[in-house]
Amino acid sequence: MFSLPDCVRISDASYPIRTDFRVILEIFVMLDDPNLTDADKAEALLRMFYIERPPDAEAAIKAFTDFVNPRRFSMREKHSSRLVDWQEDFDLMVAPINRILGTECRALPELHWHTFLAAYLEIPPDSVFARVLRIREKLRTGKKLEKYERAWYRRNLDMVNLKPKYFTTEEEILAEWT
Repeated sequence: MFSLPDCVRISDASYPIRTDFRVILEIFVMLDDPNLTDADKAEALLRMFYIERPPDAEAAIKAFTDFVNPRRFSMREKHSSRLVDWQEDFDLMVAPINRILGTECRALPELHWHTFLAAYLEIPPDSVFARVLRIREKLRTGKKLEKYERAWYRRNLDMVNLKPKYFTTEEEILAEWT
């Protein structure tokens, strides 16, 4: 109950897992790749997360979902536009996470996902990352930005606007045009 899990239970058996936050973030990045099929994503998730692959892939994916979101926080986005891109936003979130942890998380040989998630959930509302998220949320829900938010947004468009995810063929076509 009070320790950090290093395995998951599936059908009365324990399966060892990779718990480092970097592994979980790499999985999130992979899951967001438009060039992979759902089958490719499921296969990659099982290889990346499990040290010993469970025989029941569906139950194993559910166990992964339960592990990454242990308290069942609302991580699903109700709108089609993304609010957070774990890869693109990492540089914005790492400073407040480091302050919360009191150390540079990237320098640690391993940091359990649950510890990282706990720090992420405590990112202070006055951080740059929190400001970016508030503006993104207002933009995607059509709420009006305050005057100071509009000015900050105009100065920081690249920070607030997430880059679109393209299929490889789309990227090749765009590269030909530029």
